Amino acid sequence: MNQNRLVRWCLSASSALAVSVLAVAHEGDLKLRDWMGPVKGEAFRAADPVTSKSAVTFRSNGVRLMSWLPLNTMDPAATGGNDVWGYVSPSGKEYAIMGLTSGTAFVDVTNPGNAQMVAFRSGPNSLWRNMKTYKTYAYAVSEGGGGIQVFDLSQIDSGIVTQLSSVDASTGTTATHTMIISNYVDQGGVERAFLYRMGGGSNGLRIYSLANPAVPTPVGTWSPKYVHDGAVYYYSSGPYAGKEVFFACGGLNGGQTDTGMDILDVTNKSAITTIGRCTYTNANFCHQVWLSEDRQFAYINDELDEDNRGIYAVGRIVNVSNLAAPVVVGTYNTGQTSIDHNEYVRGNLLYCSNYTTGLRIFDITSGASPQQVAWFDTHPDDDTTPNGRATFNGLWSNYPFLPSGTILGSDIERGLFVWRVGPEPATLAFPEGQPNWFGVRQRIAVQVTLGAGSSIGAGGVSLRTTIGGSQVTTPMQEESPGLYVAAAPPVACGAAVAWSVAVSLNDGSEVRSPLQGDYSGTGGSGATQVARDACESTTGWTLGITGDTATAGLWINADPVATTAQPENDVSTDGTRCFVTGNGTVGGGPGVADVDGGVTTLVSPAYSIAGLNDPRVGYWRWYSNNQGAAPNADSMPVQISGDNGATWTQLELVTENAGVWVQKDFRVRDFLPATASTVRLRFQPSDLGSGSVVEAGVDEVVISDTRCATGDLDGNGLVDAGDIAALLLQFGGAGSGDVDGNGVVDSGDIGSLLLLF
Repeated sequence: MNQNRLVRWCLSASSALAVSVLAVAHEGDLKLRDWMGPVKGEAFRAADPVTSKSAVTFRSNGVRLMSWLPLNTMDPAATGGNDVWGYVSPSGKEYAIMGLTSGTAFVDVTNPGNAQMVAFRSGPNSLWRNMKTYKTYAYAVSEGGGGIQVFDLSQIDSGIVTQLSSVDASTGTTATHTMIISNYVDQGGVERAFLYRMGGGSNGLRIYSLANPAVPTPVGTWSPKYVHDGAVYYYSSGPYAGKEVFFACGGLNGGQTDTGMDILDVTNKSAITTIGRCTYTNANFCHQVWLSEDRQFAYINDELDEDNRGIYAVGRIVNVSNLAAPVVVGTYNTGQTSIDHNEYVRGNLLYCSNYTTGLRIFDITSGASPQQVAWFDTHPDDDTTPNGRATFNGLWSNYPFLPSGTILGSDIERGLFVWRVGPEPATLAFPEGQPNWFGVRQRIAVQVTLGAGSSIGAGGVSLRTTIGGSQVTTPMQEESPGLYVAAAPPVACGAAVAWSVAVSLNDGSEVRSPLQGDYSGTGGSGATQVARDACESTTGWTLGITGDTATAGLWINADPVATTAQPENDVSTDGTRCFVTGNGTVGGGPGVADVDGGVTTLVSPAYSIAGLNDPRVGYWRWYSNNQGAAPNADSMPVQISGDNGATWTQLELVTENAGVWVQKDFRVRDFLPATASTVRLRFQPSDLGSGSVVEAGVDEVVISDTRCATGDLDGNGLVDAGDIAALLLQFGGAGSGDVDGNGVVDSGDIGSLLLLF
């Protein structure tokens, strides 16, 4: 099972019932069929130094994740997400407005790397919700009914969002699928604004005046066809000057038998007329449309041609320079097996939401020949079902119109995403290497190369080290242009160190190396090999123990014969043999000599660790279990004993199918008491799954000891003047001499040196 699916919440009975009521909200929408429920998690903020970066596993190219707010961080009762829109307050602060199954969330994204919840307002329970804004008001509609919810945003900068009285529908059902707002100054200099409700049952357009934005007033309808979504534009010049034109996507519902885009003259709300109509080859459900800024091209997504015709993520390009005779002039696609959904144009970029493959950005400078230039996948799960069908999971919509350039995205399972598009603002390199061993105040140096428009922010450059569960942040100093250095805190010999470097940028975001997780190291100056077992013979080894149940593929010592599940060669350079579970035949299949019927055990000799400072044990292992009728059904525990096999402690549970030899290394004191003087290893692959192919191997066991700092810092085998020079380098340069870090060179530095030597 995909591990991401293990963390999804189950729907409550009441939520499932609410969803079932909405199952017939409109024909052709199959989101309910694939609905998985929300993925629970903590918020990620790029500007937050305590955020766990290891939890962020999204793939991307040219799009940077600034913040991520899972659904539960906006409303714990939400079981799904839907649409997203943006708002800019009179002060210039920027906000995301995201629809949830339970209502509407308002999020401050002024600093995109530190998105913060402002307010949540409940609404009718529905998987479908749509929001738009006008002046200092926001409007929300849903397939769950309730008409139009109206929100006063005039005090949102103070954290106040006021819900006004909802506007009930004067015509048709109270349910709505989508809406769009038109706002323009007509040829007479009069500002006009209208709200268009679409869908909800089999409805077409229901139109409201926003002359009083707090109370939308019905002014007209258009009902010949079902309208699913659309876009509206006012033409101030050219052959359509003075006209307000609506591009309506839909059909199929309400008795319609075909789908496409109707181009409507909606200038006179009481006498709407059709200017033109566009359909296209293999049309299945004309879903949504947006125009290029010069209004020469319309970009249409069809939501059901994937499910019904196997046409994946293909958008249609329509020349609409002549509204009466629109012409399909091309297509665009991501090349991925996913379903295209809401899309918008800003400048020469088309921002497409593609469910399981996330945000896809196309350069439309050429108009009819878009080129994909960047992407961000919000859905780490598989993009298709086992039968190859694309699913309605992942990114629902996006909003690219905030003045700052911040991009918003809404994901059905994962909530709100806040992005910036463009190259990385900074790159980090380690010209002196990335240390694995941390001696006395280990020096770390990082070269920071800033991108165009980027500069170091208030947080500067910092080294973050975690020792014994406690994180320490050490400011790094600029030693030469772009080269920042710092000395790590003291590390006890043998102690584990996790470390990273972070660069604070002027836009409030942060660039970090590594991007996920941490680099690792160990206190000490290196490791000394104490014993090595090349596994060339069975001397001291136990192959099989009482209680083993495997009937085939038992442990042997041999020169391995390759199959698609077993290695061809051992690891050692001084021999050819290793331990493997059976041995294949030349040209044989993967199951020729694999483990069958149960467990087979391999136990190592007793290796002495007496007198060692901080012993470590390592080995190379092979494991394969991804073939056969029941792949990935089994595992191989690897255990260690410090009392000659009386008791065992697990080092690792092997489930990965690397297809290569994998080297492992462990600190013994993390698993056994300090009194242990010998260690044994035990490897127990098993075949417990019917039809599972299991192969394992072991080679090159090494016992080593951590070298603790003795004063020989330059590694020449002596404690001499060279060590003092090496020490001073670690404390800011050969000329400083300020070993104790009090800002002056004094007797305290001599005392510090004597303690070390």
